[in-house]
Amino acid sequence: MLEFLEKRQAKLDWIGPKPKGEKRLAMLVPQYNEDSNTDLDSRLRYFKSVGEKYGGLLDLIIIDDGSTDNSLKKITSFLEKNNYCFYLAAVSPNTNKVGALFIVTLAILNEIILLTDFDTDIVGLDKLSSGDNLLNWDQTLMGCYFRMLPHGGRGNLFLYQQVEYTMARNMYQLHKKEGSVTVMPGAGSCYRRIVLTEIYHQHSGLRNGEDREATLIGQRLGYKAFYLDDVFSLTRPPLSFRALVKQRIRWNLGYLETFHKEQHYYLKQIRRFSRIGIRTLADICNVTFIALLPFLALAFAITHFYFSLLLCLGLYLITVIWCLNILSIRSAESREFKSTFWIGVLVFPVFKISVECCAWSRAIVRFINSTYLKKK
Repeated sequence: MLEFLEKRQAKLDWIGPKPKGEKRLAMLVPQYNEDSNTDLDSRLRYFKSVGEKYGGLLDLIIIDDGSTDNSLKKITSFLEKNNYCFYLAAVSPNTNKVGALFIVTLAILNEIILLTDFDTDIVGLDKLSSGDNLLNWDQTLMGCYFRMLPHGGRGNLFLYQQVEYTMARNMYQLHKKEGSVTVMPGAGSCYRRIVLTEIYHQHSGLRNGEDREATLIGQRLGYKAFYLDDVFSLTRPPLSFRALVKQRIRWNLGYLETFHKEQHYYLKQIRRFSRIGIRTLADICNVTFIALLPFLALAFAITHFYFSLLLCLGLYLITVIWCLNILSIRSAESREFKSTFWIGVLVFPVFKISVECCAWSRAIVRFINSTYLKKK
C-alpha cells in the first residue's frame, strides 16, 4: 500500500484542528464527490448530531479523498459555521478510498477505528464502549462487524435486498465459532487500529473489493472477528435494477481481484477444508453455474423448450427452498420485513438469478480484460 500511495504522491492536510487521540474510538467517514451524489447538507447535519451526541466517546473524522466537485469547500464552510463539530481530513489526489483510510489511520492515535460510509447511519454507538465488549480484552481479534440493514427504500427491489442482507447476516452463524467472515463491511465495521495498520500495509489499494481484501488479510494474519448485532448500520441500497447491477459488478470484480491476489491463501484453505475453504469452493461452484446459466437456458430453450420451462420452475423452487432454509437459521434477523416476509421470499429468486447473471458475467469479462488482456 505504501508503494501505491508513493506512486500517487498522496498527502494529508487537516482542515481545522487535528484529533489528539485521547478518545479510544475514531470514526472514519471517507467521501468523494458527495456533493454530486447525495444531499450533502442533510448528511453533514447528521454527522454534526453524531459528533454532538457521542463527542465524549469518539473522534468523528470526515475524510475528503481528493474530491473534484465542491464537496470539500462546502464541508469546510459547514465546519466553520458550526464550531468544528467534527474533524476534517483532506487527502489529495484521490486514493481509491482505502488509501485515504490508511493515511488517516497512520496519522491518529485512537485505539479502535470504526469504518463507515458517508451515506450510512450508525445506530447504537454507545454499545462499543460496553465493558463486556470483546474488543476490550481479546487480543486475537481484529475487530467486529455490525448489523447491516437496507434503509430508506420501498418496492420489490428494495424488499429483495432486505431478504438478501438478512440471509447474509444469518450466514454469520455458520462461521461464528471460527471467527471468520466473508467481508467486514466498509459501511459498518470496527478494527483495532494496530491491526488495521498491519492489514493496510499489505493491501493492494484496489477500490472494488477493498473491504473484502482487508478482511481476508486480517484472517491470513491469524486474527478473528465477531458479529456485534446490537450496533446497526443503516445503508442506503440501490433502488433501480441498473444501479444494483452496477454495484454488484463492482463487488464481484473486487472478489475476483482479491482471489487473484490472495490465491495461495485461498487454495491453502481449500486443501485444509476449513470453513473459509468450504465457502470458497461453494463460491466457485456458484459462480461457474451462474456464468453458464444463460448459455444453458438458451440451449435448452432451442432444443427442448418445454423441458427448459420445467428446469426454470425447478430452479425457482430450489432457490425458494434455499432462501427459506437460510432465513430459518435465525428468524429474529427477519423482523424488519416481517409483514412482507413471504412476498420477499417469492420475489427473491427472480431478482437473485437476473442480478447475479448480469453482474457476474460482466465482472468476469472486466477482470479478464484488466488482469490478462491489457498486460499483453
